[in-house]
Amino acid sequence: MKHIVVYTSDIHGNEAQYQKLVDYALQVSADSVIVGGDIAPKGLPENEFIPVQRAFFQERLPTLFSPIKNSSTKVYLMMGNDDCAANYDVFEEGEEDGLYKIIHGKRLKLTDDFDIVGYSCVPITPFGIKDWEKFDLSDVPPHLARDYEDRKRKNYNLDAHKSSVEGWIPFRFTPEMEKRDSIQNDLSTKLFQEDPHKTVYVMHAPPNNTNLDIILTGNHVGSFAERLFIEQYQPFLTLHGHIHETVYKSGSFKQVIGNSLSLASGNHNVGKDLAIVVFDLYDLRSARRIIL
Repeated sequence: MKHIVVYTSDIHGNEAQYQKLVDYALQVSADSVIVGGDIAPKGLPENEFIPVQRAFFQERLPTLFSPIKNSSTKVYLMMGNDDCAANYDVFEEGEEDGLYKIIHGKRLKLTDDFDIVGYSCVPITPFGIKDWEKFDLSDVPPHLARDYEDRKRKNYNLDAHKSSVEGWIPFRFTPEMEKRDSIQNDLSTKLFQEDPHKTVYVMHAPPNNTNLDIILTGNHVGSFAERLFIEQYQPFLTLHGHIHETVYKSGSFKQVIGNSLSLASGNHNVGKDLAIVVFDLYDLRSARRIIL
């Protein structure tokens, strides 16, 4: 039995990369294409960011994936931290038209044997868009306390904005939010903890202190909560994005945590080259990273 998966993330609206992704998936008769977040354009003027992304979801994304619609290949998408949640309604229109399935916050059947679960949220970043950001931990294990507080001090920008259909809304993270609304709390729900050995988790953020979370400075910026989740529940496979340069910095697109395998495409949206990870779901040893 085989099930060929083509995975990437962080395309950020790069149409040349989308074209390569679709062409390759059809060429190899992929069973599933998964894009793990940050799918719409970025680097836009503040007053254009939300409407330009909205137009992309309404007009360009359906066109880019239309060649796959009548094939046997299934497409699974989710937003990432640079995608405006205010445009979720038009993102869902593509799902309603049968072009793709949205996986954030859902458990869907990937095959008869495996489910797929998506999670768009990332730990709070230094950046301005807070639609998909959360505190990482609510209950900090003592052995992580110093590192977590150091991460918050260096990386967390608590004052910024969230998107709305009317424009940007000022937003501030408060200490009360840290206890009630965190990545750690989300990962403690049944959605994530049910049957992890038969689940593929697509998490935009990578787990902390791995080959998958290294930024240009050499620092690790991944999720402590995801790392704890993987260590405890030993999922079959996790797929990640968010940190474009991590594979370049670490030299590997893989991380083994216990018996769990985590993969990242390490794609960068600048230029035409697209980084993908291709694997047979029933033989993870087949996983390879390809630059198209």
